[in-house]
Amino acid sequence: MKFREVRLQTFRNHEATEIGCALGRNVFFGNNGEGKTNILEAISYLCLTKSFYASSDATAVQFGQSGFTVSAIAVSDIDVSYKIDVSYSRDAKEKKIAVNNGVIEDKSSIIGMFPVVVLSPENANVTSGTPADRRRFIDVVISQSNKSYLQDLIEYRRILRQRNRVLFESKAGQRTSQDLLEPWNENLIKRGSQISQRRAQFVQEFSPYLVDAYIRIAGRGEEPSIGYDSSIKTDNSLTIEQAQTFFRRELEQQRVEEQKLGTTLVGPHKDELVFEINGLSLKTFASQGQHKTFLVALKVAEFFYLREQCQETPVLLLDDVFSELDGPRSEKLLALTANLGQTFITATDEQRFSTASKQRNDFARYFVRKGKVTFAKAEVLTN
Repeated sequence: MKFREVRLQTFRNHEATEIGCALGRNVFFGNNGEGKTNILEAISYLCLTKSFYASSDATAVQFGQSGFTVSAIAVSDIDVSYKIDVSYSRDAKEKKIAVNNGVIEDKSSIIGMFPVVVLSPENANVTSGTPADRRRFIDVVISQSNKSYLQDLIEYRRILRQRNRVLFESKAGQRTSQDLLEPWNENLIKRGSQISQRRAQFVQEFSPYLVDAYIRIAGRGEEPSIGYDSSIKTDNSLTIEQAQTFFRRELEQQRVEEQKLGTTLVGPHKDELVFEINGLSLKTFASQGQHKTFLVALKVAEFFYLREQCQETPVLLLDDVFSELDGPRSEKLLALTANLGQTFITATDEQRFSTASKQRNDFARYFVRKGKVTFAKAEVLTN
């Protein structure tokens, strides 16, 4: 998939910006706070219906305005054109999404239509942050490639909220919970087991992509690995019925503790992705450089995984990545982007970027200042 043009209206720094996109690498230069990242954020809205770093749509509205609109013309790998529009009204607190002028009622249905991979400083928590950060990573990747997983995830979260409410009210002495928990238990087990099994399957499928990407970035000498630690002790070898049996057993064992604490203690919302290098925990033993390399490898692996699973080439968004990497790794990543479809890159230092690149002329250059984008140069627009 490739974007032909992207438009931003009253979106953060951008009052009215229109960008004609190169089909290969698009690089946006500018100082911090000028509006470079906003362009990548707008593309994130078009692909994922939300920002990749802001939790609230309202924060993306330009100061003093009532809402924003981002829109684009995109073309799939099989040359099908799409007009995508995402708008948000601050007053109505409502977000609307349209594809080819048809309003999308179920916003989750757009996830995976326009696959995207995002690498930004906000992603650092994937390797060094909490289990929730790693669960968020795996959920975004699988959701873009598997519609049923996304629906299971949405429904599981709804069930979990209701079950936790029952447990909390029971703890507060407002009502007895056991009879009220039963209907939620079975639904939690059904959806949760499917999520855990799909995650375990994903880890097995994703592992070769990660190893290959790590070698591309760092060379040989270190062996990365990814594992899945499930709170219901499931793995990819179990049937869904067996996984449900384990889940039911764990819930029963935690029943008293759950009622005492007023929250659900078992399920995929408690699971963890385990990252290692040479058999040692990444989080505990890795250097800062290894964390950065592992993260970049995860994202490169995500690109190739989604390309195969979605049968569509993802768009790659690299936000201020090259300032975070040393020279050799920057050079390897930049060389990789030449063959990864359409890429959107932000950078503060044009000289550093050009120095790191061995192919300095095969990208389109833009300069961003105070929400204004100036097209500077593009030697190759059709790679």
